[in-house]
Amino acid sequence: MSARRAWIDFQLKRARNFWGEFRKSKRAIIGVAILVFYTIFALAAPILTSYDPIHSQYLAGVSAAPVWWKYMPGGSSLSQNYKVAQSSLFTQANDFQTQGWDSSSTPGTNLSVQFNSSDVGLSSAAGFPRGSEQITYSRQAGNALPSSPGATETISKTFYWPYNGPPSTFSGSLVVFVNSMQGVSDIALTTFIANGAIEMPLSNQTINSNLVGTRVVPAEDSNDPSVRLFFGSSTIDPAVVAFSGSGNYTYGFRIVIPDKILPNNVNVNISFNNLNLSMKGTSWGLLGTDQNGRDIFTQLAWGTRVSLIVGLVASFLGVVIGLVVGLLAGFLGKVVDEVLMRFTDMVLVLPGLPLLIVLAALLGPSIWNIIIILGFLGWAGFARVIRSQVLSLRERTFIEASKAAGSGTGHIIIRHIFPNVLGLTYVSLALAVPTAIVSEASLAFLGLADPNVISWGQMLNAVENSAAITSWWWVLPPGLSIAVLSLSFVLLGYALDELLNPRLRMRR
Repeated sequence: MSARRAWIDFQLKRARNFWGEFRKSKRAIIGVAILVFYTIFALAAPILTSYDPIHSQYLAGVSAAPVWWKYMPGGSSLSQNYKVAQSSLFTQANDFQTQGWDSSSTPGTNLSVQFNSSDVGLSSAAGFPRGSEQITYSRQAGNALPSSPGATETISKTFYWPYNGPPSTFSGSLVVFVNSMQGVSDIALTTFIANGAIEMPLSNQTINSNLVGTRVVPAEDSNDPSVRLFFGSSTIDPAVVAFSGSGNYTYGFRIVIPDKILPNNVNVNISFNNLNLSMKGTSWGLLGTDQNGRDIFTQLAWGTRVSLIVGLVASFLGVVIGLVVGLLAGFLGKVVDEVLMRFTDMVLVLPGLPLLIVLAALLGPSIWNIIIILGFLGWAGFARVIRSQVLSLRERTFIEASKAAGSGTGHIIIRHIFPNVLGLTYVSLALAVPTAIVSEASLAFLGLADPNVISWGQMLNAVENSAAITSWWWVLPPGLSIAVLSLSFVLLGYALDELLNPRLRMRR
């Protein structure tokens, strides 16, 4: 028990002495500080952001700038996400009024809008909770006809757009369900945005008797070609035309019932729900969005995990292979040395990046395939360094003494050779991580990344594919992160080399 205690005390003393020397190195402290920062950043990714780096798309407009850019010169026209109503559903009797919607009926006697809590048709057809607003029109045969173009119900809401510039896109939502339609052959449904007295239609749809018992969903997306045509051309951006600046705007829809035949009994019942207008802003978050509207800050945080995993695992795999090959070749010599070194030379002369590209394409774009490839191609140089050290060590007197005492090959390698090359192993491990990080980023930049994970290289690939070089808030974070994280391991490697290599150890 005392021997075990003495061994533990000895190891603790060694650790304290090492830390005392380590903290005196400015390189080591800077390297550790950077590494700790990125490690915390990677681990805290689920806390820092609630979005998925791959699947959370169109959070805002595509290629949106950061929100703080609006305070910079030229950024005053940026907008943010906006919704006309907080909720689009009418599930309570007062939802229509509390959400700020208005109704206008012509004529006012035969046309009404009421809440129906037991609506079954719309809720079952669209998958909504029970409840909807219902437009009801009825006229007995022989009663006076409404004025042209017919009985008209307008549902609208006026809202204030607080931004000087337009949104990136807008998208209206509306679901209409025709419960009954008697005495008329068709109904006109129009959705619109109005800027003062100027009304701009988004869709114009005719509902005939064949649609009774079905739901109708008008197209109201500013990217929809049919919506663009209402604004004059498929090349015109409706968002720019509809929102000319800050001010009051109106969104809604209009139903026209062309009741023109005096002898007919007319009864029309239409339910509607999911009424809203959403605008995607031209600015978002700390770093904006990419070409698919995904949060760049989220990608940066989750990409840190991938870079750290690739760098550490691939370099560890390469160092372990190189260590084993170098130890066996250097100590056993003869045929084993020749075979292992010729194989090592063959790996050394292989072109690195082209071979990485070919193997990644053949094995498939999996992050673990990339790690294995990087590990199996990164050991050769280290194996030669270890072999040269072992060739020197095996001639030392303590090795000869161990052989004379009857120690076997495995015992000598593990107990005597390996501890003497351990310092070199630590240094090589630290210096191999930047190579793995940059290699993975290079493959990802060339389009050979795992599509199921995000990495800094994939972010740069997206920048290149989108020709968004001027969006520096998208380019610089992944590029600088690759450089800074690689620098931290380089600083750690040189600091360890100074501490563990007697020839480089500084005089105190």
